[in-house]
Order: sequence, then structure tokens, then C-alpha cells
Amino acid sequence: MILSWTNSIITTISHNLKSHQMYIEELFLTKKQLQPHIKVNEVDKICFIAGNPDRIPLIASHLKNSKKVAEHRGLVAYKGFTPSKNIPITVLTTGMGCPSTAIVLEEAYRAGGRTFIRIGSTGSLLPGKQHGIGSLYIPYAAIRDDGTSPKFASMKVPAVASPIIYQALCHAADNLGIKYETGLVWSSDIYYPDDQNQFKKWSKFGGTCVEMESSLLYIFGLKKQVQTGTILTSDGNLNDADSIYTGSVEENLQRFETGVVNTIKCAISAVEILD
Repeated sequence: MILSWTNSIITTISHNLKSHQMYIEELFLTKKQLQPHIKVNEVDKICFIAGNPDRIPLIASHLKNSKKVAEHRGLVAYKGFTPSKNIPITVLTTGMGCPSTAIVLEEAYRAGGRTFIRIGSTGSLLPGKQHGIGSLYIPYAAIRDDGTSPKFASMKVPAVASPIIYQALCHAADNLGIKYETGLVWSSDIYYPDDQNQFKKWSKFGGTCVEMESSLLYIFGLKKQVQTGTILTSDGNLNDADSIYTGSVEENLQRFETGVVNTIKCAISAVEILD
């Protein structure tokens, strides 16, 4: 009798615990939590990301009904809609480098992001004035010269953009009549390398430009099974500086700003192409 009564109590407790666990799981699945760094609890499925926080309001200004939704520790977030098809977009700062980018991507993913397009700046590795300030790059893969992406996947895994995003960005640039280069982007942890020969070394392996985030972005996309892509504006040339920095400072700044606007236009157009 006592044994039967004890078993009944154990069964009841077990059932209650399972019911409570199901309730907690349902609560967390249906209600997203406030993310500790980006300070939002929900982002749109499509996110534009940029390292420079000052670029976030500029990107947002090309969207309809855009508004700031968060700012914390230099990480700015805006929301808006594409001009023609009213597709919701969240625009997020990642900060500089792969470690900071990994934090923002993880939190944005937890908050609902499933497509991430980086709109950034880069240094060109290609010679010639046509590859100077303001020139555009749409890399289909990245050279993994960073320390963060190996924490997500073995170095045997190539860092590649999602083909559908890469193709949409190229198609958008073609439609807008904007010239661009494809190829590999060298993602490095070092902004000021001691060995200047690295620039020429990586360009021989197909590197067209250098920055600090895309290798992690692409690997993150592969690991989480989300869509990723990158479009970049050159702010200078690391292999051919003598023939690149021509004209006044104001002229160079204008070329760069024009290039940034072109990347934003391409990213927005790409999203609408995919809709």
C-alpha cells in the first residue's frame, strides 16, 4: 500500500516537472529575450551590418520610416523598410574585427535574424587607379586569417558567401550600372601589419581586398545555416598607393562617400531582387 502510494506521488511530481519544463521551453521559444549587447529582443529576418557605428544612420536613411531602436556600448541599431517593396530591415553595428562581429551576429541570430549582409569598407589589393578610393568589391569567399572563425569551424572549412546573396549583390550592381570587383577578401586581425609583403602575397592568391570581418561572417552563416554576403567600398589601395591618392583630400572623401552610398543602394536592391 505504502509502495503504491509512493509510486503515485513520484508519478505526479514527474508529470508536474515535465509540464513545468514544457511551459518554460514554450515561453522561451515564443518570447525572445532582450539581447545583452545589441539591446533589442527582436530583429528582422534580414539584417544589414556595418562595423562603423556612424554608417548605421546613413544606411538607415536609405530605408523608409527608419528609426533608431537601440544604442549600447557603441552598438547602434535601426529598423526600416526597403523603398519599393517595404521589406523590413534591421541595421546593426558590429564594431571592428571578428570577435565583436561574432557577438553581434550571435545575438541577432537569437533575436530572429536569418540573412546578414555586411556593408563595409576595405583596402584594395589590386593595382591601378580604377581600384582606388570608392571602388566596390563583392567577395564570394574570404581568406581566413583571423583567430575567431576557427572557434566556430575547422580551418578545413572554406569561408564562402551564400551563393544566392552573392549573385543578388552582383545582379543589383549590374542593374544599377555600378562597377565592382569579385574575388577573395583577406580577413585579417591586424590593421597595421609589420610585414608589408603580406599585401602582395595574398593578392597573388586571388585576394582583391582586405578587411577584418567577412571570414567570420561567412563561417557563422555556414554553421547556423543562414544567408550571408558582403559588399565593400575601398578607402585606399595597399599595393599601389602612389597612383591612388590623387587630388585633394575633399575629392578623395567624396569618392569614398559615393562608394559607400553605392554599396547601400546595391544591398537594398539585392534584397528586393530576392523578394
